[in-house]
Amino acid sequence: MEILLEHGPATREEVAEYLQTYKGVKNVPSPNSISALMSKNPQVVIVGKQKVEMTIGINTHHMLFDIDRQVIKDKGDLILTRPISVMTPNERKSAIQCPSCGRTRIMPEQSDECLSCIRQ
Repeated sequence: MEILLEHGPATREEVAEYLQTYKGVKNVPSPNSISALMSKNPQVVIVGKQKVEMTIGINTHHMLFDIDRQVIKDKGDLILTRPISVMTPNERKSAIQCPSCGRTRIMPEQSDECLSCIRQ
């Protein structure tokens, strides 16, 4: 998610390229795996399509993924919008269920609602 926050909208192949140069990533997932993961993540939205030429000259359209910029404004917001399935054990301990939407999230300071409910 940090890659999309920093670089903006990208196709699955572009995300794979960014991951290759990103520090700490030893094994880069395939573009198909990246696409599947991003499609399931509520922090990511599809913002369009990009025309891509394949190796044999055939043109195709690939989805452009980006973070939900209506909700996520900076890097600190990534933790507050993370789904429970990717939280660390310490984050899970501090996460509670939002009374408005029912999602389990880490709540912003002095707020009863999750960041997604506050900003939408």
